[in-house]
Amino acid sequence: MSTEIQDDATTPATSQELLPLSGCSFSWLHQAPLIDALRGLAENGLSTFELTTAPPHLFSPTFSPYERHELKRNMAAMGVQPISLNPSFVDLNLISTNPHIREVSEQQMRAEIELAHDLGASFVVLIPGRRHGLAPAPAEAVHWVLDDALERLVGRAVELGVTIALENSPYGFLGSGAELLEIADRIDSPNLGITYDVANALALEDPSEGLRRVARRLRLAHISDTWHDHWAHTSVGRGDVDFAAFAATLREIGFTGPTVYELVDNESPDGRLAADIANLAAAGWSAEVAPTLEVTR
Repeated sequence: MSTEIQDDATTPATSQELLPLSGCSFSWLHQAPLIDALRGLAENGLSTFELTTAPPHLFSPTFSPYERHELKRNMAAMGVQPISLNPSFVDLNLISTNPHIREVSEQQMRAEIELAHDLGASFVVLIPGRRHGLAPAPAEAVHWVLDDALERLVGRAVELGVTIALENSPYGFLGSGAELLEIADRIDSPNLGITYDVANALALEDPSEGLRRVARRLRLAHISDTWHDHWAHTSVGRGDVDFAAFAATLREIGFTGPTVYELVDNESPDGRLAADIANLAAAGWSAEVAPTLEVTR
């Protein structure tokens, strides 16, 4: 199923160049129940969103068929639809030297893929993991372990028609676009792509250059504000991110897939999300533009 981009954006955006904007339930985690997050997304005109599958909102491996049905019913009633799932990766680590941690991480990622299929989401975001800062495992061994897990996870994604989207992270492993691209190219599956996060990239590389490198594998973009010397995912205008430049690069590479506004700063999004969306509209995004989804079902 492919949703064609409607009309859209340049900087004070023309209606033909606007980029599609999606929301994120992560903004309400620890702030309000998931049902309130869905309501908040809908009230702010965000009909597509990334579902954060982390407690206390939900936990994919134990989320029952009845709970899945109820969530789908509630989302349909509110007019919102998940385009991606993201378990947040606070504890998950596919490259841990602890085999039990690796096993649990892989099991949860498999559950994410299955839940994405059940809820009709196209993508599962995956941060591969982190190495010990003082005694990192050898790079060759880490990549072997990661490839081993991805082979099984991509296999399951192929079976269910879901795409895994590897995300750049500030955790000291695979922080650049080029590093993610090397893995995606090596595995070379239509069910493995890239999520590029501007806030995760800012302290490590020029985000526009990173975008250009991953362009042919890009499936999702994440945006939020941050600082060069202090990592954050905060409101537009608080930090150092050049949103207009990032939007211009997305248009330059022809990306019309989802851009997720990933606001996560332990403050309630209520009362400021509308202003953030207006600021993003000035930079070139609109929640009224439908993203193009490369769905492999």
